[in-house]
Amino acid sequence: ARGKKWLSANSLFFFFSSLFSYRSADWAAKRLVWVPSEKHGFESASIREERGDEVEVELTDTQRRLTLSREEVQRMNPPRFSKVEDMADLTCLNEASVLHNLRERYYSGLIYTYSGLFCVVVNPYKNLPIYTESIVEMYRGKKRHDMPPHIYAISEAAYRSMLQDREDQSILCTGESGAGKTENTKKVIQYLAHVASSHKVSILKHDTCGELERQLLQANPILEAFGNAKTVKNDNSSRFGKFIRINFDVAGYIVGANIETYLLEKSRATRQAKDERTFHIFYQLLCGATEQTRADLLLGSADEYRFLSGGSIPVPGQSDSENFTQTMDSMAIMGFNPEESLSMLKVISAVLQFGNITFTKEKNQDQASMPDDTAAQKLSHLLGINVLEFTRAILTPRIKVGREYVQKAQTKEQADFAVEALAKATYERLFRWLVHRINRALDRRQRQGASFIGILDIAGFEIFQLNSFEQLCINYTNEKLQQLFNHTMFILEQEEYQREGIEWNFIDFGLDLQPCIDLIERPAHPPGVLALLDEECWFPRATDRSFVEKLSNEQGSHPKFFKSKQPRGEADFSIIHYAGKVDYKADDWLVKNMDPLNDNVASLLHQSSDSFVSELWKEGMNDQFSLLLTYLNT
Repeated sequence: ARGKKWLSANSLFFFFSSLFSYRSADWAAKRLVWVPSEKHGFESASIREERGDEVEVELTDTQRRLTLSREEVQRMNPPRFSKVEDMADLTCLNEASVLHNLRERYYSGLIYTYSGLFCVVVNPYKNLPIYTESIVEMYRGKKRHDMPPHIYAISEAAYRSMLQDREDQSILCTGESGAGKTENTKKVIQYLAHVASSHKVSILKHDTCGELERQLLQANPILEAFGNAKTVKNDNSSRFGKFIRINFDVAGYIVGANIETYLLEKSRATRQAKDERTFHIFYQLLCGATEQTRADLLLGSADEYRFLSGGSIPVPGQSDSENFTQTMDSMAIMGFNPEESLSMLKVISAVLQFGNITFTKEKNQDQASMPDDTAAQKLSHLLGINVLEFTRAILTPRIKVGREYVQKAQTKEQADFAVEALAKATYERLFRWLVHRINRALDRRQRQGASFIGILDIAGFEIFQLNSFEQLCINYTNEKLQQLFNHTMFILEQEEYQREGIEWNFIDFGLDLQPCIDLIERPAHPPGVLALLDEECWFPRATDRSFVEKLSNEQGSHPKFFKSKQPRGEADFSIIHYAGKVDYKADDWLVKNMDPLNDNVASLLHQSSDSFVSELWKEGMNDQFSLLLTYLNT
């Protein structure tokens, strides 16, 4: 108060002790609990009367009285557990208390909270001043519980465990789309680049880093430009998964790195949902290229390209022009020469030109024609191929019939499909080349590492209003990862107790996700979603509808599967995943699963006069989904 002296430390201690005592007494007297709330999830209430299996409560905010079953009422923790750093310390560990603790910490700017061995992060959707070099130094060499919860503490624990136990470590970033996985992955890399460098490293001023550390820090911005996009849930959503392996020598210094990528959403290169964008690099190029580059790459405006469904959609708080400059600077740091960078941008422009090729149906015939070949000419110039040969390969490709080859005229639908498939394949091959080029820069084979720390940043679980084949692949991957997490934490941990002779009654937490996984991946008896989809692709007259009908017949009684009751509704079927019920629309699933290419054009591109394009279309490109399944199963 004005005119009063400051309270002494003893007085403050007495004040807060009295305050907690008052709150605890109030909490005990009112018998506070959590009850379900449609608006808030859970809200505070006090128990007024208990009658057998029913409890009468009074809501704290409105004093309204309710009668609920005992199962709906969850105990509230004493006030001394307010904003606790580790939720494993809570006396009452239930869903309501966990959500309340996370909310209270979040509103206080504390986005990191431990839950036993794990760190829970709530995305603040804004920059916080908690990633500076001084904070890195605060966590360096400290034990986890000596410091407040932070991604740096997790990184430090992995680093020290690797050095002390001489065992490889991995950090899994999991969560729904927009949860902040990619940003926290970058923070892990920044921390390790700072504490494990043989050079004087600054995570903010890259000019003081060693070459390897600088390149490691710049890999993410490049991958984000070519692999991230704006979705309705996230302005910088990773449309691919990645496993970053950072190698260390016996002294703990970084000696190299390697990146594996999975499940690039290549269909985004050709079409996007409402209010969503394709990959950032397309808009960066269109906004940031110089006049000379625009002329060399035959660039127009965003509204001129059919493959940019929404035209020029800005991202709030971001400048595509400035981001283009940053992407090019990162590529220069990574060691890309100007010829490589220009070649990549040519391919980006060519992908856009694929979408501007239009076909019409010949009169009285089912054959497609190309009345205007302007876009085809631009495309052929960018890719180093002959426009007449390209047009012929699209409209009348040579196909093998018996032992001979014949030319077969294509319908408009076939020609449209061929062009779209080629655009997606071209972009996918460009992305794979980019990852290979980054790995070549980060690889230090002459200085083999003794151990590694891996960071897995997979595309997050997605529940959109309309979910397609891409969402099924992403959600299936997350289902497998969550099953691995559950098995490690709740099964293997209890088995270890039993091996060590600890007196323990085995608990079934009811977290087995195998039924849902079997529904998707079971090969037979009955076949799952993916097996049925593969099977249906072999039949020449099969359609998306016939696939849905077979799936419903085979899996109609499965507890995790629901067929849409509306014959022409938005959803064809639903799957109950661990994160919730997801409605799937099966349109174009057969096409997306087969993804066949026009061999005539592929051969033409492989023989391109442009060495970069020819390199992209070499044979022997790996199937990334198969790689991912192999990784998950091991």
